[in-house]
Amino acid sequence: MSSITTKNVSIGNPIPTRRQTSRLTNFANIICSRESTYRTFLDLVSFDLPAMLASVFRNYKNFLDTTFECLYGTAILFTSPFITSSVANIVGKMTLPHELQKYTKQYLKFSMKETQNLESLKEGINRLNVEETEDKNFIASLFKKAGKEKQANKFEEEGKEIQEFSHNFTPSEEMAKHIRKLKSSVIIIESLVEGSWSSSVGLATRLFRKCILGEDRFTGTKSYVSDEESNITGDSEELNMFQKILTGAMCFLSPITNAILLNKSSNKEIVANNRFLNIVQDQLDMTHGVYPKLGLLLSYTVPPKWIGQICLSQGSLERGEKILKLLTVVTSWWFGHRFTNGLLAKRADKELAKKYGIKEGILVDSSYSNTNSNDSLFMRARNKFPEPAKINHVFKAVEATDLDNSRKEVLKLEAEEKHAKCLYQGFALHAGLVWGINMIVNSITKLRAKNMLAA
Repeated sequence: MSSITTKNVSIGNPIPTRRQTSRLTNFANIICSRESTYRTFLDLVSFDLPAMLASVFRNYKNFLDTTFECLYGTAILFTSPFITSSVANIVGKMTLPHELQKYTKQYLKFSMKETQNLESLKEGINRLNVEETEDKNFIASLFKKAGKEKQANKFEEEGKEIQEFSHNFTPSEEMAKHIRKLKSSVIIIESLVEGSWSSSVGLATRLFRKCILGEDRFTGTKSYVSDEESNITGDSEELNMFQKILTGAMCFLSPITNAILLNKSSNKEIVANNRFLNIVQDQLDMTHGVYPKLGLLLSYTVPPKWIGQICLSQGSLERGEKILKLLTVVTSWWFGHRFTNGLLAKRADKELAKKYGIKEGILVDSSYSNTNSNDSLFMRARNKFPEPAKINHVFKAVEATDLDNSRKEVLKLEAEEKHAKCLYQGFALHAGLVWGINMIVNSITKLRAKNMLAA
């Protein structure tokens, strides 16, 4: 039996019961309860839909082309937790002793840092017993509030399983090695699965274009470049052997990269003096066992997908367009939600702090209000454009205030509603900006095509 800290895990009735919140508010809570869920909806609503809408202004075949490309790529994000679970079950049976295989899914909940040695593993099991169980109960409460009893019961049962695992777990150096090997193997194998899927987006789009739409050319210029003229602009470029080989090679980009980074970040001495590897160690990991962190999600998808798409583009016009849209994606993922959701949440957070006479830090982390004249440019930008807080943080921050219980209940309701409002307004604003950028990029492609034909 492990020596762990135990307590009756609860989140202190985090969901206000004074009156019912709307379905939209409940849905916003569920979206924002997981980093990967938030990122998936952000990608769908604030990148894919604007790209699809912008293609409507071109021609209907380009709309179908773009829709297929977007949904095929975004499906990777939706299925990632299921792929992680499936890979873990297979890897667990191959690498773990038979008596340890029962808790394969629970082992994934340890972070990479917690598998470094015996002491960190003990800290990890204490965290699992409290935080992971608390998280399951929290998600269950969200589903209960939304009237989804079946899903709520599922998460409550998962919380009980975590507590059972925590009480039966025996930390040891050997166990730390087993868990680290399991997690590393899952990440590398999943990198191959998702990296292969991501790298195939360009090829799948070309096949859809040819076999379903019946087009042997880039559809984006079809409304202003005739089929005969497409030979001049290069829109009818055939798929060559180099592009086919590159597509196959891109399958291995993510697993090779992640294997190298995992190996480098496993050395404590090197990591201690290297900020980049420190970030890698934290980001090449999963939250709650199966939800990839942003860094891992990026490594799975962005390099293989966009290198593949750029190289498999049908002509220089589409290739230039993909490069410009890649810059939009990277900016959108890293900065877009800070500029939209983050700024809205920061303003709403100030309003709550002023109204209730409390410190800022409900809708954004309180650290964002700490500015220093000696801060670097990066830190100043970080503080000015903060990450919007997840709903878990919002409720915990309200509980941590010095208000009496009745005032806390009122604050919870208002904070919950403002959080949802900022989420939806931010997504809408983000989508509008990305749509505008896509329209500009499409116009640049049209201008380039006209110049080629006029030359």
